[in-house]
Amino acid sequence: MAQTCTDIDHRSRASAILRRVAAYTGVTVATVGLVTAFAGSRAHAADDIDYDAASASEIQDHLEDLETERDTTAATITGLQTDLAAAQAVIDAAAADYGSSDVQLTYVTAAVESADDELGAKVSSLVEYAQEQSDKYAEAQEATETSETLTAQIADLTTEVDGLDAQIEEAQAAYDEAAAAEAEAAAAEAESESSSSSSSSSSSSSGSTAEYSADAATAAPQFAKDQLGESYVFGAAGPDTWDCSGLVTGAYGVSGISLTHSTWAIWDETSAIGRDDLKPGDLVFYNGQNHMAIYIGDGQVIHAPKPGDVVKISDLDMGMSIDGYRRV
Repeated sequence: MAQTCTDIDHRSRASAILRRVAAYTGVTVATVGLVTAFAGSRAHAADDIDYDAASASEIQDHLEDLETERDTTAATITGLQTDLAAAQAVIDAAAADYGSSDVQLTYVTAAVESADDELGAKVSSLVEYAQEQSDKYAEAQEATETSETLTAQIADLTTEVDGLDAQIEEAQAAYDEAAAAEAEAAAAEAESESSSSSSSSSSSSSGSTAEYSADAATAAPQFAKDQLGESYVFGAAGPDTWDCSGLVTGAYGVSGISLTHSTWAIWDETSAIGRDDLKPGDLVFYNGQNHMAIYIGDGQVIHAPKPGDVVKISDLDMGMSIDGYRRV
C-alpha cells in the first residue's frame, strides 16, 4: 500500500511538471546585463533660427550644430542596433537549445513513460528541468520588454535623423543664399567707394604698386602687412576691409597676378607644396578650404580671420585643421 501511495505521488508530481513545461515552452531568453535602452528627453543642439534675419556666419554655425546633432543621433541608433542584435542572438541560441514545445513535451513524456522502477530519479530530473525552464521564463520576460523598447527607440531616432537631414538641407540652402547676398552687397559697397574717390584711389594705387617688390612672393606679404588692423568683412577685397580670400587677391594683385576671390578657386589656381617647402608668400588653407592665410616666415601667417576681427598675424598652427599648402 505504501508503494502504491508513493507511485501515485510520483505520478502526480510528473503531471505537474508536464503542465509547467508546457507553460514555459517557446518563450524568448534575454541576455543578463544588456545595455539600458536610450531614454529620456533629448535637448536639441540646433535651436530655431530666422534665416531671413541671420547672417551667413550665424547660419553656418547653426548648420554645424545640426550636423553635429545628426551625427550624434545616428551614433546612438548604431549603439541601440548593436544591443538589439546581441539580445536576438541570445534568443536564437535559447530557441536552438530548448527547441519547440512539441520536442520538449516529447522529451518529458518519454522520460516519464520509461521511468519504471526509477520513477523517483526521473521525476527529480524533470523537477530540475522545470526549474531551469522557470528561470529562463523570467529572463524571457525581460528580453521581450527590452527588445520592444529598443525597437521603438530606434524607430523614433530614425525619424529624428530624417527630420535633421531635412533641416540640414534647408540650412545649407539658406547659407548659400545669405553668403551670395552678402558678397553682392560688399562688392556693391566697394564699387561705390571706389567710384567716389577714383582719382585719389588711382594715385594711391600707383604709389602703392611702386612701393612693393617686383617679386610677387615678396610683395604679397608686404601688402598684407600694410593692411594689419583693418576690419574683416565677408566678401570684401579692399581697400579698407577684407575677407580671407579678398586679402590674398589684393596681395597678389599689386604684382599684376589675378586670382579668383574664392578660397576653393584659389586652391585650384595654385600648385601644391609640402610644409617643409613653405616660403614667404605661399598660401596655407584651413578648415576644409573655408579659410586661407599668407605665410610670412618664422612659422607665422597673416590673414583676415572672421567677422568682428581684423587683419592680423597668427601662428601657422592656429588651432584650425590645415588642408594643405599652395604656391602661386
